[in-house]
Amino acid sequence: MSNIPPQNPYQQPLMYATPLPPTYPPQKDQSLAIIALIMGILSVIIGWACCMFIPLSITAVITGLLGMQKASNGTGEGYGMAVTGVILGGGTMLLYGAFLAYIYFEAQGGINNFNNY
Repeated sequence: MSNIPPQNPYQQPLMYATPLPPTYPPQKDQSLAIIALIMGILSVIIGWACCMFIPLSITAVITGLLGMQKASNGTGEGYGMAVTGVILGGGTMLLYGAFLAYIYFEAQGGINNFNNY
């Protein structure tokens, strides 16, 4: 005979270990890249209104460069969005700046021609 006592079929089951919640890898931050992309798009679209291209473009370039640096270090994501924001912000700054300079110098030339008559 065996020394194991008979089991009661109505006995409470043994305590089970509670399952641990799943662990996910930490999410990488891409907020700077998103801000750079949005500011770059806005600088192109509404940059002509009241010279808003200046703050929008500067914000797009700065946050884009910071987002690119963060993505290169491995602590962030969105490298492509950051590059796009830098390109849009810098291009807008150059184009609108050149356009305003053209208008300014044409106006100066018109004033000089007016004074010669």
